[in-house]
Amino acid sequence: IYFICIISYSFAQESPSVISQGRFVGKTIPLRDFEESPVKEYKINEIRIIPNNLRANEKLDPAGLPVDGRDLMRQPFLGKSTPAYSIEQNFNGISSNESGGATPPDPTGAVGPNHYINAVNSVLKIFDKSGNLLVGPTNLGTFLGNGTNGGDPIIMYDQIANRFFVSQFGTAQNSLVLGVSETSDPTGAYYVYEFVFDNFPDYPHYSIWHDGYYLTANKSGEIVYVLERDVILNGGDDPQIVGFTPPGIVLNPNTVKSPATSNLLGFNYPENVPGYLIYLQDDGWSTSITNDHLKVWEINMDWTSVTNSTISSPLEIPLNAFDSVFAPFGSGDLVQPGTAQKIDMIGGIISYAVNYRMFENHNSCVITFNVDVDGNDTSGIRWVELRNNNTDAWIVHQEGTYAPDDGKSRFMGSSAIDAQGNIGLGFNIGSAVRPVGISYTGRYEGDPLGEMTQAETIIVDGVGVQTFSNRFGDYSHLTMDPDGFTFWHTAEYFRQNNSWQSRIASFRMSAGFENDLSIADIVKPEDGILSNSETIEVTIRNLGTENQTNFPIELYLDGVLMATETFTGTVNSGETANYTFNQTLDLSTQGQIYTV
Repeated sequence: IYFICIISYSFAQESPSVISQGRFVGKTIPLRDFEESPVKEYKINEIRIIPNNLRANEKLDPAGLPVDGRDLMRQPFLGKSTPAYSIEQNFNGISSNESGGATPPDPTGAVGPNHYINAVNSVLKIFDKSGNLLVGPTNLGTFLGNGTNGGDPIIMYDQIANRFFVSQFGTAQNSLVLGVSETSDPTGAYYVYEFVFDNFPDYPHYSIWHDGYYLTANKSGEIVYVLERDVILNGGDDPQIVGFTPPGIVLNPNTVKSPATSNLLGFNYPENVPGYLIYLQDDGWSTSITNDHLKVWEINMDWTSVTNSTISSPLEIPLNAFDSVFAPFGSGDLVQPGTAQKIDMIGGIISYAVNYRMFENHNSCVITFNVDVDGNDTSGIRWVELRNNNTDAWIVHQEGTYAPDDGKSRFMGSSAIDAQGNIGLGFNIGSAVRPVGISYTGRYEGDPLGEMTQAETIIVDGVGVQTFSNRFGDYSHLTMDPDGFTFWHTAEYFRQNNSWQSRIASFRMSAGFENDLSIADIVKPEDGILSNSETIEVTIRNLGTENQTNFPIELYLDGVLMATETFTGTVNSGETANYTFNQTLDLSTQGQIYTV
């Protein structure tokens, strides 16, 4: 069942509630000239989240889910399409030893044309895109000039300006400090700024937008801000920062309150497009929420006269019922093998980031968040693709909950959409018998709606557990290469007991070539008792940008070429077609494993 909500609407507008300025701290020496950070043994005092002992054990409105607690959008099966491309890069980032044991690590990262920056609480590293270390580990406090590793780092790449962005908590009370690279070279110098808030800006998440750097935080009062991007990029003094209080929002009463803002992928965007603020609303949080849904606000900035900037009333977009509430925060959600210590999977918040991309005939926003799929703290990842066409309201194009029924939880997800509309999803995976590792899946634009069709692929298996704390994450980060096709994901896993490691992997679903074909699936035969003349039927996918016709297709059995035939039909760009070989195969030996 898919709820498609088409609404004729007009937005009321409210002015900003906070207007202030950031402080220019100065320009750093080149990052490559900082000394490698010495290891310090300390732990960041968890993530400074509001005490979460109020978190509910169950939904306040049991009618929001079926009586047995099942998520009706659950995809209980694994995708079976073989990835057309293997993982391209897959290497370790920063270890717990290099960070001084900071827990949780809060892994984040972003990719540019030639570099990948990975950061955790306290340090960062810069790699080339082959995984070779160029800089680091570098102490974030030393680099950003405040001397303190405050925590909650965020790395972004501003593809419009071809610059990198690094942020963490500042030294001033209730502040954030950020640095933007002076040039496209992230190993060079940075302009550093500090912004002070009325309350502690916990769990800050940023996004790139054409008219500002958008920021949300888990705090009281204003929870969304826009930073004057042009001034920051030019190393100017006193960039403005504008804060808004979203009208009509019902905040999660028990855990992280940070909403999400749209993050631009690619280089194109509609003229005068507003920034979008998005927040999930779970009817288990409050009796004032009558159904599970998303709220979307529009933010229109006027940097010439910031008092003319506005935030709209919310557009309400119904979703199929979900439960974003897990066990009480602090006790942990996921059972680990061989220990009574559970780790948190973090419900009730949209995962970082909400990624936006403009296409020829529509715009897409991809949103993910963790949900309890069975009422027993088994986590799946609810993912939603919203679409609009610049003039109409956002509607749900598709939604699903990726949660194969194999006893494992998928959580800490992060998703993005490539230049052809294919969606990639990276996540952590674990269970009572499987230490937490990292995997990914995905779907092509033309696949059945609401399904992750790609075979789940392991990035790295976990080989340990954490016994001293429930804290894990607190986020992962999937970003898009400026080539428009390569997904880069970072998350944490345990390389041994009580020793985490960040991991960086890149993968793609298409390369954007004109001519690019693959076998998506072997339809026939299936495993079983087979004959000496089995018919072979396959699904062909056109990954390229051009339609394909009259091309050769080869059939191999255990590495031996058995036939070369010709597909005479047409497979349109982004679509699939089935083909049945004239040549049959002898697969009749019982107990034999054949490779076709």
